Amino acid sequence: MFLGVYSGLHDATSVQDFGIDNLTAADGLAVGRPSGFVGKAMQRLLDGYYTVSDEMLYRLLVLAHDQENARLEPSALAGMPGMVKVLESPEYLARMGLSAGRMERATHLVWGTGGSMVPEAEFAAYLAKGRG
Repeated sequence: MFLGVYSGLHDATSVQDFGIDNLTAADGLAVGRPSGFVGKAMQRLLDGYYTVSDEMLYRLLVLAHDQENARLEPSALAGMPGMVKVLESPEYLARMGLSAGRMERATHLVWGTGGSMVPEAEFAAYLAKGRG
């Protein structure tokens, strides 16, 4: 979606056009060619896009597992860095009128799903990658 909206080409482009192979641990999010309908509808509703590496997803998976005993799949962690990106951007916070006082009362949600269906051996491999 990022490439489709950013380029303005929407479904007239694909990740392969940019030299990306579409192979990722975030298979629940892996879309090689964005939907033109969705991209055009959502571009007015979203403030930004970002990318996250598979390595980061695995590290976040370990953190969620070790700290909260949460069993998630890699793609479920893709939303986690978004909170940090918002909090570390004074320009964005100012543009949105988000003062320090408002942010102290903010609640950040990331919908994490999918890990309960992952076979035990595969989940153990995820954890090993994240700890490696």
